[in-house]
Amino acid sequence: MQTSFGGLCKICAKQVKAAHLITDRHVELKECFVWFRDNSMGWRSLTEEGTGCAHWVAHQLNIKGAYNVCAAGYKFRVPDLIAGARKIDPEQEEVRYHDIWVSPDIKHCGLVVAIREEGGKKIYRIKHCASGSGGVVEHNHTSLYKGQGSYHRF
Repeated sequence: MQTSFGGLCKICAKQVKAAHLITDRHVELKECFVWFRDNSMGWRSLTEEGTGCAHWVAHQLNIKGAYNVCAAGYKFRVPDLIAGARKIDPEQEEVRYHDIWVSPDIKHCGLVVAIREEGGKKIYRIKHCASGSGGVVEHNHTSLYKGQGSYHRF
């Protein structure tokens, strides 16, 4: 993904550069992990406002918005990301590839990238951008929040 800030004024270009410097190291797609906050604050890192996980998932699924979006137009907050998605009850319906997994506190998310059965139970492999792991990683859902969370689908 290429994001160009070439058309910005010098002050805005400096703000974007400064915002990149404070962006968490684990965030993928750092180029656009900035937003124009308002006229008084200017361009800021999304580190202060959003999560790398929601931003990464939004890019993977092409989930854009009109407000509270990164410089490329993608959502960066978990609640905004799943707004309008249908919640899946794994007891009633099969979880599928690229369903969105969301932590119980609605502060972390990832994508289902593999599903297998083990001992009569479904095991979902979740790919997510995680600060604790230093980037985009995969884990079984059972190791994330003790297997808790919800699944959402567009």
